[in-house]
Amino acid sequence: MMLCRDPEAGYARYECPGCGFDLRVPFSCKTRFCPSCGKVRVDEWVNAITRDLLEVPHLHLTLTIDDALRPVFHAERALLNDLLQVAAQAVTAVLTDLYPGVRVGLIYVTHTFGRDLGFKPHVHLVMTKGGLKDDAWIDIDAVPGGRLAAKWRYLLCQRLRQRRPHNAALQRVIAQTFVDHHGFQVYTESFYPKGIDAAQYIGRYLGHPPLATSHLTAYDGQHVTYWYLDTATKLKQTVTCAALDFISRLIPHIPPKGMQLVRSAGLYARSIKRRCAELVRTALAALRTQLPLFALEPLRKVLPNPTWRERIKASFGYDPLACPRCGQTMQLAEIWEPKRGHVWMKRWLETHRALKALREALADLRQRPLDHYQQLGFGFANTS
Repeated sequence: MMLCRDPEAGYARYECPGCGFDLRVPFSCKTRFCPSCGKVRVDEWVNAITRDLLEVPHLHLTLTIDDALRPVFHAERALLNDLLQVAAQAVTAVLTDLYPGVRVGLIYVTHTFGRDLGFKPHVHLVMTKGGLKDDAWIDIDAVPGGRLAAKWRYLLCQRLRQRRPHNAALQRVIAQTFVDHHGFQVYTESFYPKGIDAAQYIGRYLGHPPLATSHLTAYDGQHVTYWYLDTATKLKQTVTCAALDFISRLIPHIPPKGMQLVRSAGLYARSIKRRCAELVRTALAALRTQLPLFALEPLRKVLPNPTWRERIKASFGYDPLACPRCGQTMQLAEIWEPKRGHVWMKRWLETHRALKALREALADLRQRPLDHYQQLGFGFANTS
């Protein structure tokens, strides 16, 4: 992340065809922890997930754990995967008891930091406010927070006991949580009328750094000053600490390499989400016919991810490839990378354009019916 937009880590050189003006654009780090690159990842993920989300109301649930268990997850980051799995298991178990046979869509993400940069692992879960049962859409009123909290506490403690059966200290902590279990809370107040709103909220935790850049107020080379709003008092708290202490507060929130932060289940499971989407849309259309007052939002049109040039235009209001001297559009002339050095642009562009044309041709082949190509004179010996 420290090499983000550093020319020593690579750059692309653009040249104006009119006056020969030269511009070098350093590469970004593209990490989840970077405030700038994380925003790009969020936008791309939200745009990709939009085509699969159902345009129905969604509920937002937040599941927290007891304070005594936080050091356990801090010491063993791999247990965060169990935290995600148990959260979905608890919600599914409660909904199965209340609405037998109803399948809902779930998207959930783990979150490790609080406003004060403390290590406070918890789970944010977004679910459809309704589900599919026998090709019919069944609406869900609400999820009982107390019942879900009890199921969440039981299943998580059971999972930790199974994972670490010989850890005596952990067993004592688990036993104590059944005596005073105030830390296992479930918040169910949030509500989103559309699926895209739920995707944008979850996306915040996909690439959001522990501390927003706007909360950093001072740095003198040795000390860092930042502020946050205290959750309990709602008051603004200002903290000044040494630079190394500040870094040590951020490092525990860097996701382990390869860890999947966002997961989906139910109607949003990767293996069945496209097929279930068609069934849900048919069920919702039938429901609107029976209930004229039932509003069915039209499907959102999925737009391609904006390019680097389009992002700069939208954020800062200027064209980064417009020559400041003559106004002509600058062209890509060279790429430099630390490992490969200078890349021969003519050969690179020819290969890039050939691969792009091949991908477009394959996509067109998948979309068009077989009869279309037979009419053009193409013969197929085996239609499979």
